[in-house]
Amino acid sequence: MDKRKAPTATELGPLQREVLNYIWAHPGCSVRDGRDALAAAGHELAYTTVQTVFDALHRKRLVARRRQGTAFHYTARESRGGLLARALKELIRRFGVEPQPVASSLVDALEGDGEQLQALIDELKQRGHM
Repeated sequence: MDKRKAPTATELGPLQREVLNYIWAHPGCSVRDGRDALAAAGHELAYTTVQTVFDALHRKRLVARRRQGTAFHYTARESRGGLLARALKELIRRFGVEPQPVASSLVDALEGDGEQLQALIDELKQRGHM
């Protein structure tokens, strides 16, 4: 079995991130669904181009697929939050920093958005960290 870890969202190209976001929002979607959504958003891409992106996400183990009739249908293997958490852990590991400055930077980034800061505080309380 392949022991390589799946990439984080920051290691994906812009089109791969856009398709992954679509898959999160539409679990069980097909390549055609994704291509149609991209076209509606102003991205006129060939079906084969979009299929290549879906296949790349599958090879990177970010999505699972199952055949239904003649088409594959895709779902994300990990939630958006799970992928973000893994990316943050990897960032902390790469830079060799303690988590506190990273958390502080997150609070700085959310400064001025009281609702998001309160949601963060509520989440920490719910998890028993406060």
